[in-house]
Amino acid sequence: MNEAGNEIRKLMFAWKEYLTDNISFAIKNIRKRKGSRLITVVLLAALMIWLIKNKAYAQGSNLLGDESYYFSLGRIISWIMGGGLLGMILRFARREYVKIKRFVDLAASCVLLIICAPLFVIITLLVKIDSEGPVFFRQVRLGRNGKRFRMFKFRTMRENAELETGPVWADDSDPRVTKIGYFLRKSHLDELPQLINVFCGDMSLIGPRPERPEMTDLITNHVPAFKERLNIRPGITGLAQVRYSYGASIKDAARKLKYDIIYIKRACFLLDMQIILWTVARVATGEGAR
Repeated sequence: MNEAGNEIRKLMFAWKEYLTDNISFAIKNIRKRKGSRLITVVLLAALMIWLIKNKAYAQGSNLLGDESYYFSLGRIISWIMGGGLLGMILRFARREYVKIKRFVDLAASCVLLIICAPLFVIITLLVKIDSEGPVFFRQVRLGRNGKRFRMFKFRTMRENAELETGPVWADDSDPRVTKIGYFLRKSHLDELPQLINVFCGDMSLIGPRPERPEMTDLITNHVPAFKERLNIRPGITGLAQVRYSYGASIKDAARKLKYDIIYIKRACFLLDMQIILWTVARVATGEGAR
């Protein structure tokens, strides 16, 4: 090999050693907000690979021999397809799942509130025309760690519907539901205002449905594990909602709890995506409405 080839060989191995040390350092310290170093190293690596390859080709295509494979597109693709890059991304996503999920909740709720603004106006007019009373129904629910918050919904029942009955579950033929209320419940559009709760941080797009304090106490007396649902933020939709029909009894609550516990233990972005797809399918078919 000529002198130029020796120089390139030395440069290649020196750069390979630099990349190994620095990428390893960046990955280990990415939780300490030093992820920018990884980005810098990757960009520099891309530049150096380009320079080395061009210099090698200028001296002859076989100058580096088999060792040029370490700097080839095939090597990069092989690493990605072999799970190297994907594995690194998945490990980071699992480690930072809660933080990333909150960012996604904030961004998605903001965008959806803007997109759905015309729909909010239309539903507001329909609710006002259909019956007297406020447009929004606010009810105290329990959030993460038992924190109380007011959950928003479009009003689907007569005003002060629970003054006579007290806290009870609604059913398919509930006489308290208004005409437009039946449509909103069937289409799940009454849940749209909960995007405000997601934006404010009281709820997430995905998680166990928030329950009223009175109902939580009632169910917990029969199913002690029910309070485990309070370990994470409640959601607009969740695994229990897409895998089990609407429940209106303690027995139903106990059955749905199994799905909530599964979600709490296995929560990840892949499962969240599945729940979103299942939710879209249920909304489109009207399944699970109450």
